Amino acid sequence: MVTVAVTAKFHNPSLSRRKEWQHATRLYRDTKQFCIDGWENGDFGKSVTTASIDNDLYSAIQNQAIREAKSDHNKDGEVRYRESQPFAINNQNWEIDTTENGTVVVGFPCVSQWWYTPIAVYDDIADPVDRLVEGDADKTRLQVYRRGDDWYCTFNVEYDAGTSAETPIGVDIGERHILAVTAYGEDKSMLVSGGEAKYVRRKYRSLRDSLSEAGALRARNRVGDKEQRRIKDLNHKLSRRLITFAEQFENPVIRMEDLEGIRENSSWSGVHSWHFHQLQQFITYKAERAGIRVEQVDAYHTSQRCSACGSMGTRDGDHFSCSECGRGRHADLNASENIAQREGEPCTA
Repeated sequence: MVTVAVTAKFHNPSLSRRKEWQHATRLYRDTKQFCIDGWENGDFGKSVTTASIDNDLYSAIQNQAIREAKSDHNKDGEVRYRESQPFAINNQNWEIDTTENGTVVVGFPCVSQWWYTPIAVYDDIADPVDRLVEGDADKTRLQVYRRGDDWYCTFNVEYDAGTSAETPIGVDIGERHILAVTAYGEDKSMLVSGGEAKYVRRKYRSLRDSLSEAGALRARNRVGDKEQRRIKDLNHKLSRRLITFAEQFENPVIRMEDLEGIRENSSWSGVHSWHFHQLQQFITYKAERAGIRVEQVDAYHTSQRCSACGSMGTRDGDHFSCSECGRGRHADLNASENIAQREGEPCTA
């Protein structure tokens, strides 16, 4: 199965459409915040339905807002939506079709009615869009959002690529080596040290501590912003490097551990504040743009089992050894091989 992320620009939507869509982005934000506040204040349970939502959004959009708010609420920290949110519709409640002259249109409900609007189909998305229109592919949820003066929609197209074998790419994210990657069956791997990330964390933690002692709280907050930018830039570079590695193989599928396993099993205190989740998000959306499927696998014993025979082995620093089959391997690459061999659940950005 191939998954392709499609982003398309709406072609000259009317003023009335743009006004309603802008109104919908605000209502979508308010719906999500209403749910978050209600759960925080104990006003209702997680089983909240559209009957509790008092606005004019179509129920399909309200339901999607509830699902997204529930996902955000399960994450650490306060959730506060300060900007308008792209509104979303699940895969069953939007349509794509062509007019008599061959123009591709996307239809979806909003506030007052369903809107059918042409999209610009450029070369990079022509094939997956054609497959979808012809009924040879499936679609995921639709998101509608504004960028500058223009309006866009984005969705995934999923279709069977045929019988060509896949190349599993196992990705282990950790402390000593931030990325350990193995192309299973291809005898190729990649190791990236975690030293830069740890240096950034130590540097800015020291600065924050010094500024806190001096009472310079505003300066301390600015340091936190700089750290976030450094980590974000590093994550972008790491994710691009991984996608480039994967693209050299036939039909790659990227497999990564569940992030909860990473946090729970690490002895490094910084793991809880380091942006593993952001790195996984960047890998996922860049992979989708490149037409590469991403799966999330169970993290259980990926570091303890031998990737060759499946027996429990021992780790000494960076070295993994198996007493059953005698195999020796870099410990993180052994883990990435185990990850590559496991079937996972689809993971989307």
